[in-house]
Amino acid sequence: MASAKLPLNLTVLTNGISVSGTAWTIDDEDELARMVGRIFLGHFLHVEKILQKLKPKHKMVDGQAAKEAKARLVVKKGTEPWHRDGLVFQSISWIAAHQASVNKSSVFSLPHMIPAHKGFDGLEIEMTSKNKLHCLVIFEDKATENPRDMIRTSVWPDIEALHGGQRQTELMQELTALLQRANVKDPDAIIETAVWKQIRKFRVSVTGAEGQDEQAEFDKLFKGFDAVTPGLDALARRAEVFCHSDIRKWMKGFAVKISKAIDAEKAKSNV
Repeated sequence: MASAKLPLNLTVLTNGISVSGTAWTIDDEDELARMVGRIFLGHFLHVEKILQKLKPKHKMVDGQAAKEAKARLVVKKGTEPWHRDGLVFQSISWIAAHQASVNKSSVFSLPHMIPAHKGFDGLEIEMTSKNKLHCLVIFEDKATENPRDMIRTSVWPDIEALHGGQRQTELMQELTALLQRANVKDPDAIIETAVWKQIRKFRVSVTGAEGQDEQAEFDKLFKGFDAVTPGLDALARRAEVFCHSDIRKWMKGFAVKISKAIDAEKAKSNV
């Protein structure tokens, strides 16, 4: 599965609004499908090593695991596809976040594979060279056909509440786990001295329509980010978009490609 080429291209936008902006495009869709397939199999650390430009050994794919992973890609008759698409998008977002963090001392929460999960979409901590906590980044990932409405009615209220200090006990629990992943000797000592207003950053990633990765439309899409996070600078407000003319159609086809990638990895394990 290892590839010298990472699957996404991340284009940094010079914003007219006070955010740090990025547009995603796909460089290698087959590799992206393989990575997302491995995430759906639960092989998070395997994918993480590849994204860190390491070369992990081939990880065997169990038949039952492959069956369960592929089942998450199936939309039952009479239901909407957004739970599935949300899981796929969160996996892509996790991959994009790793690519953006190259040369940083970042540690990420693992993607969750439960549809409509009520926890945080993702978290990232950045450590200093002295193994001190630099920041905690809270992800909001939304796969939607109406990104501006979703941002305005759902994302901004969530971020405003978090910036105002809500859900701090949940954040402390998740932060402890991330500090342990970072091999910090005394996570409690770091948490006790954390000034939440100073360490919190936000990363909003959405699916967009064609043209919303161009500067003018991008600015309209994320208008209001500064209003719900007063006191933060642009680097603490990360805005990212993944554009398609028909995201439903693309997700449907990509889910098939992921399923085939899982089959291919399983076949390698049977050789």
